[in-house]
Amino acid sequence: MNLFFKKLTGALLTTEKVEARIAQMQANIARYRQIETSEELAEYKRLLAIVNAKEFQAKKQHLTQTKYKETAPYKTLAELRRLEKNKALQLYFFVGESALLAEYLAFRESEDYVKLADKKEVSKSPDLKRLQKFEKSKAYRTWLAYKNSNELERYLALKEETATEAFQKENIFWANPRRWLTTEEYKQESRLAELSASDNIVFYLSQDLKQIEEMESWKTVFADGFDWRKMADSAWKPGFAYCCDALKKEHSFTNEHQANNGGKNTGTINGNLTILTQKEAVTAPAWDEKKGFVMKDFDYTSDVIQTADRFRQQEGLFLAKIRCSGKVHHAFWLGTDKKTPLVHLFNFNGKKLFVGNTTNSGFNGTTINGISLGQYYVYALRWTKNEMIWYVNNIEVFRTTRDLPKEPLYLGVSSFLPLSDRPAEGKMEVDWVRVYATVATK
Repeated sequence: MNLFFKKLTGALLTTEKVEARIAQMQANIARYRQIETSEELAEYKRLLAIVNAKEFQAKKQHLTQTKYKETAPYKTLAELRRLEKNKALQLYFFVGESALLAEYLAFRESEDYVKLADKKEVSKSPDLKRLQKFEKSKAYRTWLAYKNSNELERYLALKEETATEAFQKENIFWANPRRWLTTEEYKQESRLAELSASDNIVFYLSQDLKQIEEMESWKTVFADGFDWRKMADSAWKPGFAYCCDALKKEHSFTNEHQANNGGKNTGTINGNLTILTQKEAVTAPAWDEKKGFVMKDFDYTSDVIQTADRFRQQEGLFLAKIRCSGKVHHAFWLGTDKKTPLVHLFNFNGKKLFVGNTTNSGFNGTTINGISLGQYYVYALRWTKNEMIWYVNNIEVFRTTRDLPKEPLYLGVSSFLPLSDRPAEGKMEVDWVRVYATVATK
């Protein structure tokens, strides 16, 4: 795969952005879980349920869309005003408040009331004439008609009702076209809007819970930032790992230019694991396919280190931030005590970079072009039960479902010079290594 155009177009993120994204994802998870238990989110959820309830929305619609003329207080006042304008009722109250009515009613209760039936008596008395005229008047008849009427009863009830504090308060509420803004529900709705715009809630709602849960399912099972000084204090050991303890582990091969130097060419500098391949004359043990172990004079030295005794992992997510220099074979790999399987997380053969899996069936992988190996890149492998997927920074470069390893593999880092190549000096640097496993694979 050629990553040049992906790098040119920006599809291939820089290593700094990849690391920043990883850090941001971890920070996002921590922030999400913190907000998840916060009072702020609890209040938001509570108000969201209240505001979205059918009853709440129905009430809001009723309060905001109902016209004042359609309300009970308005209709009550309108009815009262109609009764107040009723001329007969007005006459009733006018007569009721008059001194003449009072005089007549008092006279009616007296013994002289019978004189109103005597024409002679009436003709002789101006007062009797006046009282008789009132008794026969429209005003008195009106007063008498309305005295026990439904209209009067209704009017008095309306007067009493509209004079109460409760009615006046309700009427003021409904007469206000901005009545919704005075309600407790509006306060709840406004608070919900305020919370919905808060940084924490906006962030929380923007996150994909399934993605977070998937990421949380990956647990760190190995991490090395290379802040150690002595290899004995680390998870790494120099040399190879074999199933037979009797076999020499710290050796080279007769078909290579360099002697593996027992960890002497490996160190940590400013938090980076560094393996140096350098010109240096040494005599060291080497494996010869025909003769077995022999002593050989080498002109170069380098190293191989691995975690066979301290860490092995079957399936999971493997990441390493790596750069290298020189026309030297540099490799970061996953291996077992046998020759295969051998999983190449990073393998530079002095000319090209490739990733993939070597089994008894051969190599299954791809070559990667278009990036400068003198710069750091994050190389990753996602290994599941059904497939293996390789990445460079954020770009998938290869995947396979063939010949997947069925056993835990350890981590290995090495630099070497095959006899078929012209020897040269070089350096491999690993800034950090991280391995994650899911609950199922841990």
